Amino acid sequence: MINRRDLVRALERRKVSEWIVVERAQELALVDEARALQRREARTRTAVVVHQDGPSGRGTSRLEVAAGEDDAAELVDQALHLAATAIAPGWRSVAPAAPAKVTVLDGTLAKADLAEVAAAALRGLRRPAGATAAASLELLREQVTLQSSAGATVRWPASHLHAEALVATAERSLALSRDARRLADLGLDTALAAAAADLAQLAAAGPPAPGRCAVVLTADAMLHGEDYGVWAPFAAQADAALEHRGLTRYRIGAPIAPGADRVDEPLAITSHGALDHATRSAPIGDEGDAIRRFPLIERGVCVGLGLSAREAARRGRDPNGGVRNLVVAPGTWDEAPPEGRTIEIRRLRALTIDPYTGDASLELELAIERGGDARRPFTGGTVYLDLIAALARARRSAVRIRRGPYFGPAAVLIEGAELL
Repeated sequence: MINRRDLVRALERRKVSEWIVVERAQELALVDEARALQRREARTRTAVVVHQDGPSGRGTSRLEVAAGEDDAAELVDQALHLAATAIAPGWRSVAPAAPAKVTVLDGTLAKADLAEVAAAALRGLRRPAGATAAASLELLREQVTLQSSAGATVRWPASHLHAEALVATAERSLALSRDARRLADLGLDTALAAAAADLAQLAAAGPPAPGRCAVVLTADAMLHGEDYGVWAPFAAQADAALEHRGLTRYRIGAPIAPGADRVDEPLAITSHGALDHATRSAPIGDEGDAIRRFPLIERGVCVGLGLSAREAARRGRDPNGGVRNLVVAPGTWDEAPPEGRTIEIRRLRALTIDPYTGDASLELELAIERGGDARRPFTGGTVYLDLIAALARARRSAVRIRRGPYFGPAAVLIEGAELL
């Protein structure tokens, strides 16, 4: 298999304009209770980014080294051919900046046997009463080396954990997943207990009652899919390439929605790619661009974009590594429900978002209707929201949570919604 040194030598012989090679030497362990499976794996993953300049502009290609490939020169020729077919207006990379200072390795995994750690973690789980729970845990430890034609060589250790669980009763079940850099951040015990409590609510759930209501998005609903969840449109709108083509809904210096800059607690969101132990943190990007913390939204106004090396060069700016972890400013809401009809959405069956407009469809798996002192669980129904406008005006919890690439309010209150 082609290693990093062979690839670098082949790139230097072909006099490629600019290149970046990223090598990941990985150790992986998987323990799965449902399948009674324990597996260990060692692997190396290598990727190369090639920028080749020509009379009509610059072409760029990215290739992953496939298992079994053993000819570095042939791979470089393939990368150059692909770059030649992707010529775009020329640009020049800026001088490399210092990598961000960030920790992305769980210290307890630095020298541990990953399979033993995973098995012990699953044995130590607190199983909820009244339900069964089967979990799997995948631990990844890697040594990342990035080398570029600019002369930079950066190395750092990293870890990544992925857990899945199925919590079930005799009649129904709930699946959940969590991603983290550290075992301490997975929160599986809490997640299993919450799933068991929601299964008890589902057993008594009735049909939805359509109509106007206020909506409370709790953490599991707000972060459905274990990524940015309902905050995903703000990451999409901060894509500088889309903004350059005029495909974003709002522009730099403009409110993200009408009146967003005049609400009592205007929205503020920051991209923080150097947040210790966050799942999208790294000291440097895969194209050799240093990762930085930068604001996306301040007081309801768009103030920043994620800049790749190419977009930064086109704008005469320094790259910032693109949008990474989202840090959302908390509010002052104490999570007390407002007067009138309120729907507390506990879990979603599906979340569909148009990244260009922010329009979203929230299909409810479990929600609780509140009215006075009454609480009625129900399942089913759909809520359609313009997420950008809704979250710009939403009341945000004063309590913050950290999960995957999100650090922000544990819940939000959106008024004037419609349950269908």
